[in-house]
Amino acid sequence: MRSRVCAALLLAGALVATACGSDDNGGAAAPEPAPAEAPATTAAPEPEPTEAPATTAAEPEPTEAPATTAAPEPEPAEAPTVALVVNQSAGDLGPIDDLVRGLERVEADYGADTTFIEATDPSTFETTLRNLANQGTDIIAVTFPPMQDAVVAVAPDFPDARFIHVFGFEGGLDNLVSIGFDYYKGTYLAGILAGALNTTGKVGFVGGVSIPPLNADYNAFVAGSQEQDPGITGEAAFADSFEDPAKGRELGAALYDGGVDIIMTDAAATDLGVIQAAEEKGGYVIGGSVNYFDSPAVIGSVLLYWAEVLHTQVGHALSDDYTPGYVGAGVAEGGVDLVVNPDFLANGPAEMVEIINATLDEIDDARSQIKDGSLEVPFDPEL
Repeated sequence: MRSRVCAALLLAGALVATACGSDDNGGAAAPEPAPAEAPATTAAPEPEPTEAPATTAAEPEPTEAPATTAAPEPEPAEAPTVALVVNQSAGDLGPIDDLVRGLERVEADYGADTTFIEATDPSTFETTLRNLANQGTDIIAVTFPPMQDAVVAVAPDFPDARFIHVFGFEGGLDNLVSIGFDYYKGTYLAGILAGALNTTGKVGFVGGVSIPPLNADYNAFVAGSQEQDPGITGEAAFADSFEDPAKGRELGAALYDGGVDIIMTDAAATDLGVIQAAEEKGGYVIGGSVNYFDSPAVIGSVLLYWAEVLHTQVGHALSDDYTPGYVGAGVAEGGVDLVVNPDFLANGPAEMVEIINATLDEIDDARSQIKDGSLEVPFDPEL
């Protein structure tokens, strides 16, 4: 609120002077002359009244009081835009559903404007990423090795966007972070458990597609089981899909019928069919999600903390400390771990539960050795 203050001194005063006077002197001898009027002795003409000289300083020009209003409020920052592009469908109770949960956390914690896109046709990968980048999307996250060529082709053309490749292997781009999980080290721990529980001398593996990372997962699983019994052999089957539970059921049933008692799954939604086969055949599964723990056939899971990793890397991309490159998120970094199903421990066959409890210390030791580097699990991508 503005206020004006003015001050003035009133000027007043006049000096008035008046004066008049005469003396009469009479003579008696001579005839008295006619009286003459005494010369006028009138006072000097009365001066015109004058104003007293001003004694006040000149009145200052009125000035406005200093502005007391606050500075204008800054424009609110625009919400960052974050897109997650997945090459598999949601509803798998596995990695995609976990990543969707991570995207929801990104929206809640970072105030992000989020977009979720299922791009299950490889011919659309590059176009989808270019469209998002052309729209000014700040952060674009993509999934799994099949999307690697597309992200490497698009990212250099949009240096202001930041790309995250969840389960990628490419480095060297100024705006790309690739996250590798070293999942095979987790399947090695699962193999130690499966080998301790094995009663048939044979363990199985169902993967989505035979590619180097999944082949390495299988080989590490068998190697872990052979730590318990060098005579254990393994058998792998691949569904050629991460979204075909019917195929998973078929492959699982065949493995159980062939003498396998425990199967390690590595096939996203296809895992659900393997679990169904285990329930039907009396076999057991070590899976890839806590969402599988409802099944009495699931002993445990090798977990990838998809949601947590996505949330963390979006935060990194939004920070002033952003650094592109390859990021490990395996057993050593806490991004991968073997977790035993607590329901199985509570309700599973007593003899199996006893063996599991007796093996946990051995698994803990192997985990610690992986973390400190004293145990090197071989990465073997060949079948």
